[in-house]
Amino acid sequence: MKFSFSMTSLSLSPEGDEAMMESEIALGLLADELGYDMVKMGERHFSGLGGGNPLQMLAALAPRLKHAWVGTGVTVVPDHHPVRLAEQINILDHLAKGKSLVGLGSGMSPEDAAAFGFDVRDQNRLMFDEGVEALLRLWAKRSDDPPVPVDTRYHKGTLLERICPSPYRKDQPYLKTTASSPQHIERAARNGWPVYLMGRDAEEVRPTFERYRAAVAARSHPDDVLDHCARWTSVVTLAMHIAETDALAAEEAAYLDRGIESLIERKQLLGSQAKRLQGVEDELPGATRRGREFREHMRIVGGPETIAGHVGALADLGLGLFQVAFTGPSDEAGGILVRKALRLFAEQIIPRFRDRAVPRYAPSGDTDINASIGSIA
Repeated sequence: MKFSFSMTSLSLSPEGDEAMMESEIALGLLADELGYDMVKMGERHFSGLGGGNPLQMLAALAPRLKHAWVGTGVTVVPDHHPVRLAEQINILDHLAKGKSLVGLGSGMSPEDAAAFGFDVRDQNRLMFDEGVEALLRLWAKRSDDPPVPVDTRYHKGTLLERICPSPYRKDQPYLKTTASSPQHIERAARNGWPVYLMGRDAEEVRPTFERYRAAVAARSHPDDVLDHCARWTSVVTLAMHIAETDALAAEEAAYLDRGIESLIERKQLLGSQAKRLQGVEDELPGATRRGREFREHMRIVGGPETIAGHVGALADLGLGLFQVAFTGPSDEAGGILVRKALRLFAEQIIPRFRDRAVPRYAPSGDTDINASIGSIA
């Protein structure tokens, strides 16, 4: 089983931005030192919850990592012109020597749409689908091929030459996408991509995971593609904390949550303001999933035995990657708690599951369904 660490530092004012940026790099290096398999960043604009360009941050970090891969969770496709995004992903892939896995998503912040100048109602479906399909066409172009048009609702252009540099991994970088709709699942299965599943625990994600696994297995993918999907598919972890005991974990998590409460409230206000600017009155898919109630539901907090039980249930389900995410203010006290949790998870949880075999995806009834891909190189 593999483990990724999501770097999520926080700044509540311009005075805290330097500490936030330094914290992101420092935590990534520490996770690499502790044996995590991937360090990952999400794309969050304007909020103070991490930098706005994970591809740029990871490009600075990748050459300094000795072991870990780099990944995004996620890169918000609608926020980028496809040609520029393809270039940036290729550059990161080179700097990581192919050890990159770029997650693609639609985003869920109405204020992003307001700032970048597109209709928030197009963000979660149209712009994401058009953007992903444009990326695939751009990566497929060779120098002697005919020009490739980019003709989406919000982005236009014509690629006359190939994207340079080409990806380190030919013919395209490793990609991962959300599994938030049947269309997303089908595209990921068709292309042999791992996915992000949304849910609190194994029982919540089981139906979507089983649909995705069956869809992948039904395709005629070679074993290395099936293994790749199995190794890197994971559940999105939004809020978690580990400490020496359940009681201490709850106490420390409450402190960290108080440090980000004002940010969450402000994000909700800005989201409502952005919708009003665009005359949107209806609820938007994903955009409402940011409040206190949703965060409380998604929270995973406890001592080593509690956390191990949560990870174990996901491993039993057949997931190959567990995403570790600790969020708190980038002040001295918050930094101490996050670093302690990062180390405790590495020492107390990862060794229990490191050699857990990951089931290979195979069609239902196939005798190979019980095969496994073993430990991860």
